[in-house]
Amino acid sequence: MNSVQDQILSAFDAGERFLVLGHKDPDGDSLGSILAISSYIRNQLAKESFIVAPLQWPSRYSFLERHKNGAGSLPRCNIDTAFILDCSAENRIDWGRLDPADFDGVKKIVIDHHLEGEPFGSINWIDPSASATGEMVYRILEARGASFPNDIAESIYSAILTDTGRFTYSNTTSDCLEICSRLVESGNLDLSDITSQLYYNYSEEYLRNIGIALYNTRAYNDSRILLLTLDKASVKSFSTTFDDTEGIVDLAMSVRGVEVAALFKELSRDVIRVSLRSRGFVDVGSIAGEFGGGGHHNAAGCTVNMPLSLAREAILKRFELLLEKSCRIEEKNIG
Repeated sequence: MNSVQDQILSAFDAGERFLVLGHKDPDGDSLGSILAISSYIRNQLAKESFIVAPLQWPSRYSFLERHKNGAGSLPRCNIDTAFILDCSAENRIDWGRLDPADFDGVKKIVIDHHLEGEPFGSINWIDPSASATGEMVYRILEARGASFPNDIAESIYSAILTDTGRFTYSNTTSDCLEICSRLVESGNLDLSDITSQLYYNYSEEYLRNIGIALYNTRAYNDSRILLLTLDKASVKSFSTTFDDTEGIVDLAMSVRGVEVAALFKELSRDVIRVSLRSRGFVDVGSIAGEFGGGGHHNAAGCTVNMPLSLAREAILKRFELLLEKSCRIEEKNIG
């Protein structure tokens, strides 16, 4: 343990009333990390823990929501410590119905594996080498001597599973695989059920969104680049929404020869949410960073404030530049 981690370990003892927060538009890593920390505080420390967001639990992760059991949805007392998990920017915190200004004096502990953004916590533990924030949560709980019953094990396993793309992304390491092995054993996890809940439990709305995105697919650079689009008119026409779209961009990476891909969601005329994916040396995290977003080397996202056509053009140009750079890196390594 380093000094920052030691401070986090001490914060569990010093605090009595904890708020546990994640980021807006939560993914499996954010939700799993929130649930694990909250459960440990509530059930093993016997202290108060509050999960105030998301207000509407994403359908894909609804099977995990039962692990909130016992966590208050709104603080009934003065909070002294807030854990902020998997969130690299203060403006990305999901406060639910709370007013952030009411917690200005609260000790804020940030645990994240993204480098983007300026540190904003009282204590900041940022480890980009970790596969997921869930991995970091496991390590801090392990150092505390915590046990890993089913609710914590399933939450952390789901966090790592989703953030490594089912152990297919470049951030998959022997360390995270070893952690997952321990979680399976300690929590007696049903891996088939977890995988089915996360990846084979789609809604009709999700399937319609897949259809729209695939219909609007465009290929460039000899199909090395694939752009998928969910435009506002089509989404409205097919009576769907942008709520259930996580993972659609990954379909593009299953196409032979594709090296980079993006899914564009036209939330409004000048607000386009972009999900980015890549293989190998192509760093889409750098593109996301240009537009105020973030993520990983091979998986990232951002919001582009311009019309859809211009957003696609801007991302396409950056993809082309990255592919050129990737080719030079590969040639150098071969040489």
